[in-house]
Amino acid sequence: MRLDQLPKIYGPETLSLMDNALEQAWQEVKRRGTVANATAVRSRLTTTIVALASVGETDSAKLKNFALRASGRN
Repeated sequence: MRLDQLPKIYGPETLSLMDNALEQAWQEVKRRGTVANATAVRSRLTTTIVALASVGETDSAKLKNFALRASGRN
């Protein structure tokens, strides 16, 4: 799921920081080497970021780092 497809419960600022965290996490994953199942990894990153943002986390660096850990890419 793309972040712009989320229900309109997040404001533009929150969507922007979530998108930034996702892109930074994805770049980190790609920087580390070949991604066997890119769709699944990116989906896991997205799910983690959305879950954390839904409970109020707004630090883009924390969102990225937690998402990398959750996807097994730390």
